[in-house]
Amino acid sequence: MRKATFIVMLGIAVAVMAGMSSVTWKTTSIDLGKVSQNELKELSFEFTNNSGSAIQILEAKGSCGCTNVKFPEGEIKSGETASITANFKSSKLGTFKKNIRIKTSDSDEYTYLYFNGEVVE
Repeated sequence: MRKATFIVMLGIAVAVMAGMSSVTWKTTSIDLGKVSQNELKELSFEFTNNSGSAIQILEAKGSCGCTNVKFPEGEIKSGETASITANFKSSKLGTFKKNIRIKTSDSDEYTYLYFNGEVVE
């Protein structure tokens, strides 16, 4: 019985450690509020590499063609802070919720950054 309990506890510990990211985001969501139609808004999502080694941003893509994403190329050293920036071009009137999908070299999972608002005339 003790062996089974130990194996279960070990499995839980491994799952928790695997779910922990070495990247800490200052924020993962930005509310743009009211945005004029055809206005270009710039967004910035700051993050810090808290791992013990350098990482790379492998992919950063917006959820639609209205979002142009830029990310640091090359390594982000341990303890270093960097940003993912995006330009959002508002066109359709009404509320919106968009995302940016991020893939880093330290995880097999994607991180999603969100922004929302309302396009008005």
